[in-house]
Amino acid sequence: MSLPCFTTLCNMLQTNYGLQPTLNISIEESVAMFLRICGHNEVQRDVGLRFGRNQETVQRKFREVLTATELLACDYIRTPTRQELYRIPERLQVDRRYWPYFSGFVEAMDGTHVCVKVKPELQGMYWNRHDNASMNIMAICDLNMLFTYIWNGAPGSCHDTAVLQMAQQSDSEFPLPPSEKYYLVDSGYPNKQEFLAPYRSSRNRVVRYHMSQFYSGPPPRNKHELFNQCHASLRSVIERTFGVWKKKWRIISDFPRYNVHIQKRVVMATVGLHNFIRISNFSDADFADVMTETNINNGDFEHDVCDMDATELADGEYMTQIRDNIANMLWGNQNNR
Repeated sequence: MSLPCFTTLCNMLQTNYGLQPTLNISIEESVAMFLRICGHNEVQRDVGLRFGRNQETVQRKFREVLTATELLACDYIRTPTRQELYRIPERLQVDRRYWPYFSGFVEAMDGTHVCVKVKPELQGMYWNRHDNASMNIMAICDLNMLFTYIWNGAPGSCHDTAVLQMAQQSDSEFPLPPSEKYYLVDSGYPNKQEFLAPYRSSRNRVVRYHMSQFYSGPPPRNKHELFNQCHASLRSVIERTFGVWKKKWRIISDFPRYNVHIQKRVVMATVGLHNFIRISNFSDADFADVMTETNINNGDFEHDVCDMDATELADGEYMTQIRDNIANMLWGNQNNR
């Protein structure tokens, strides 16, 4: 982060979230050690050598700053109220690629995996299909690339749909949209009320969805692919948001050094810092880089066929009709140009 952003963060952690200096270590040094660990995934021993501190001191300061940033996250990860979910995002209204077609859109939702260190007896639970131990983090973000909701800590073996069910059943404050509104989700989720998923391929028909397939191939061949292209483009905001988060905080994507309890706390702290940087509006290279990217590899190709049967059964007629109406409008508008 930039120096002005760092200075503001240090002041805020001391003033609002209880982080205090000691006789020998300033707030700035404590925060710098914490950011070094989270941003570069450095081991605490190396951070101690860099700052001239013993490992016990680094560990203590890491925990102190982690606690303070968790409190900051509580203020900066702001879940919208049901009334707020009725509002139409301003950025949506001014973008003619999506408006008025996706008029019910509120935010985008997806899951991502965060590496974690687990005991051998728990590896089966946390082992994902990429052959490593992880937690499946479900997140919702708005068009400003701000995280608005996090379901944190599901084992990596859990499918995205199972994580969503956990969140809805376990969290009484899960931000379910009004009936005429919806989150954009990828093909790992069912197309049901409040969740608008793309058209899926079947065994007899291939329907492209991922942006990379359109960049490297012909334009949409029918209304289903045109819908999927627009859906993927609008939903890619969650992929860009995940991209900035993981690029900036390598502790969540590089070699795992912390157990589930600490890594869950790190997830919330770094998500809070992500939002803090974005809201503070300081110049940031990582956000600037992702805003210029065009080819976002959105989603997981394996969802399209492997998960189709399990999720297609849950399709709701209401959302199927909404999807078809949007596809017909998009296709009709394109043919009238």
